[in-house]
This record gives sequence, C-alpha cells and structure tokens, in this order.
Amino acid sequence: MNDIKKRFYDSFKKLFILAEVIELTSEIVEESSSINILEKHIVDKFILACIVYHARLHPSEKKVFLSSNSKEFGQREVIEILQDTGVRYFNKTQNFLGWLQSQ
Repeated sequence: MNDIKKRFYDSFKKLFILAEVIELTSEIVEESSSINILEKHIVDKFILACIVYHARLHPSEKKVFLSSNSKEFGQREVIEILQDTGVRYFNKTQNFLGWLQSQ
C-alpha cells in the first residue's frame, strides 16, 4: 500500500507541474453546440468541448483525460471524439498511473 501511495504522490507531483488549466471561453461554448452527444449532461458536454478545443490547439503534445465518470465519458462516441483529437481517456487512476509510469 505504501508503494501505491508513493507512486500516486510522485505521479500527482508530475501532473501538477505539467498540467494546464483549460478555461471555458465563448469559442468553446459555441463549439460545444456542434457536439451532438451528452445533451442531458451540459457540464460534461462543456468539459468535452474544452478538452477537444485545447487538443486541437496542441496536436503534437501528449494529451490525457482522467475521469471516473465512465457513464458519460466512457460512451463510444465520446471516446471516439477524444481519440480523434489525440486524447487518451482513462477512467481508473490505477490505469492512468501505470501509463504515466511507462512514459
């Protein structure tokens, strides 16, 4: 258990240094209207639109989205949108940490 905690905190420190906050802009709100999924989950739809917008601005960078909300973000259509913009989706922290450690 101590090894898992250490790996988590080490990974979280890396993430904190490398992560970038994506702010909701009017362009992103407008773009979200073109996403025809998550209609009943407007906040999740905006989150997806922010991620997609940001990913398109940075096509050559590694991009990861971690959310345990697999009910919405684990939908095939959402995963396809993320993959199309080069974003890897993880719904489990353990899987994300394993991927991160391999990088």
